[in-house]
Amino acid sequence: MPSCLPRRAPQRADLAAWPSVESRLLRQGTYLDALAGEDSDDLENRIGTRLMVLYRDTREQECFEALYAFSRASVLSWIKSLLGRDLGHVDPTEVLQDTFVNVYRYPASFREEHAGSFRVWVRTIAGNVVRRASASRSRIPVLELGDEEVDLRDGTRGPVETATDEEQEQRLRKAWILLLCHYAQAWKELSQRDRRTLHLVEVEGLSYQEAGRLLAVGRSNMKMIVFRSRKRIARRMREAMVCGRGAERPELVA
Repeated sequence: MPSCLPRRAPQRADLAAWPSVESRLLRQGTYLDALAGEDSDDLENRIGTRLMVLYRDTREQECFEALYAFSRASVLSWIKSLLGRDLGHVDPTEVLQDTFVNVYRYPASFREEHAGSFRVWVRTIAGNVVRRASASRSRIPVLELGDEEVDLRDGTRGPVETATDEEQEQRLRKAWILLLCHYAQAWKELSQRDRRTLHLVEVEGLSYQEAGRLLAVGRSNMKMIVFRSRKRIARRMREAMVCGRGAERPELVA
C-alpha cells in the first residue's frame, strides 16, 4: 500500500471572471494549465504568485479582486488550521479580511523568489494577524457565570434569515473593496518614512523598539509616528467618504 495519499490531479486555473487579468498573465508567458509534474496545489501556488506580482506592479483593483477570489479559500483553510480549538473564539473570516487588507496595503513588500512565494508571504501575514487577535483576546477579563437562567432556544437560522445574511454579505464585500480604495489613496499621501514605519509595525509585526532600531528612531517617537500616521489615514478616508456621498461610485464586483 502507498505510504501517503496521492497528489491531487491538476486543474486549469479558473480566471474566467477576470478576462483582462487572464489575458495579461497569458501575454506574460504564464501558463494557466498545470505544468509537467504540477498538482493542484503547485498550480494554485504558481498562479497565486503571478497574480500577486501583477497586482504589485499595477496596483489595479481588478488584479486584487482576482487574487482575492483565487486564493481566498486556501488562505481561509490555512487560517482555520492555525486557530484550531485553542483559538476557537477568533473569527477566521475576520482574520482573512485583515490579512488581505494588509496584502492590499503593502504589495511593494512582496518578493517573488519562487513559485510558492505568495503562499509563504500571505501565510506569514495571516500568522501575525492571528497572534495579534489571540493576544488582544487574552487581555479581556473572563467573567464567571452565575446561576442565571440560560436561554436554550434553537438559534438555527431559517431561509429568510439566511437570504438576508447573504445579501448583507454581498453589500459588506462591496463596501470593503470601496473602503480599500479610499485607504490606498490615503496611504499614497503619507511620507515614505510613515509608510515604512507602518509596514514594520503592522505587517512585519515588529515592536516599536525593534522598528525604531531599524529606523534610528526612539521608541516614544515611533509610537507618535504610528499614531499620527493612522490619524492622517483615518482623516483622509473620512474626508473622501464624506465628499463621495451622492457621487457616482466605481462598479464593484459582487
